[in-house]
Amino acid sequence: MTIAAGIEAEDNRDRVVPDEETAIAAFQQVAAYTETLWINDYNSDESKVRQYTLPEIKSKTREEWENSERPELLRQFKHILYGDMPGKPDEMHLELLAQKDDALDGLAVRKEIRLHFGMKNGRRFNFDMLVYIPKNAPGPVPVFVGLNFSGNQANTPETDVRMTRLMVQDFGTDMRMKPLWRPRGAKLESWNYVEAMKRGYAVATACYGEVCPDHLNGLKNSGFTLFYDEKELRSEYEIPFCEQKRGRTRRNLSVIGAWAWGLSRMVDALESEPLVDTSKAMVIGHSRNGKAALWAGICDPRFAIVFSNNSGCGGASLSRRNFGETLRILYWEKRSWVSGNLVDYIDDPTRLPFDQHQLIALAAPRRVYVASATLDNTADPKGEFLSAQAGSKVWEFYGKKGLDVDRMPPPDTPVGDHVRYHLRTGKHAITAWDWAQYYDYADRVFGRR
Repeated sequence: MTIAAGIEAEDNRDRVVPDEETAIAAFQQVAAYTETLWINDYNSDESKVRQYTLPEIKSKTREEWENSERPELLRQFKHILYGDMPGKPDEMHLELLAQKDDALDGLAVRKEIRLHFGMKNGRRFNFDMLVYIPKNAPGPVPVFVGLNFSGNQANTPETDVRMTRLMVQDFGTDMRMKPLWRPRGAKLESWNYVEAMKRGYAVATACYGEVCPDHLNGLKNSGFTLFYDEKELRSEYEIPFCEQKRGRTRRNLSVIGAWAWGLSRMVDALESEPLVDTSKAMVIGHSRNGKAALWAGICDPRFAIVFSNNSGCGGASLSRRNFGETLRILYWEKRSWVSGNLVDYIDDPTRLPFDQHQLIALAAPRRVYVASATLDNTADPKGEFLSAQAGSKVWEFYGKKGLDVDRMPPPDTPVGDHVRYHLRTGKHAITAWDWAQYYDYADRVFGRR
């Protein structure tokens, strides 16, 4: 299947699902096309941002918002961007793989838990969760819930955490699958367990690729296998672009949705942990995991605070701004991340019936914290700020303040109330400084100081 066949061929023959070799070849050609989009479509010059008009939040009252506009927006986001979101599986049981009562030099209790899920039809799925809980806390503590990129073993200074079972795609050679190998302690800058314990917060994390592998056939190896048949989960590279464009064959599921589903299942598991207070659960994510955290926070009201760190296009930033990564680039590079129905809008995002400020608004009256970085043009910091600002209107319906500022703040100056924002000096990352702001905000929200 060449790229020409994927885009231009007429549907005058029976559909043949390509084998792995053909699917990989198609992906490689699409990757080459995506590279040209990065060169030709990518804009980092604010003066070249086209004029646009954001869809209005039309409600005037809380009742209008909750009974009419919010349900319709949620339906649209599911249909166009993130796909269907199944609920809990029929069964869940927890397997304690390991427990260490003097973890992090005596600061924490550490648990490694395998979450097992089952359906009445016999389907099974599982993934591993790592939990750190402050030792000797006077009672159940709030918990940060998030996905990591490199495996649970890579985000802790302890050397005895089991390796992830994630398989990743080797983008540098022939696209074949290989085991993830990230040394223990290789990504300590992304997670802040020691400081979290000192501040009195539990942290629960799982490797995003165990929940849903981030590769061609990721959905076929995800938690969504509990609910959907293989045909519904097939790779977008198994479906010619012409079929998707004409609406004949579309996948109304997404990898972002699968990751978000996994975050909710982690809360299900934590509800049985007596040392954790899930009424004070917070969802957090960086980059693509930030997109998933936003969507999980919208779909699951158990998350009291939603933290989006550098989530960019398809996350907190406005889709109508042609700055940094655009919907067209996102779609062609990572089509599995989004619903197949997004294809109707990638060439003209102004046709979307919504924009991401309305996604942020869907979290009201709970709290949302959006964070950007000065050197992260790809995630469009200004677009993230404007999104948080425009979405803040809905909090007024609840007598609360959102992001009550008129202009983008200077770097390293958090602003806002129920909607909060900061622009950190630096690159695309989640740093100790970011975490410090999140701890401070949670302290304020939960009255811990």
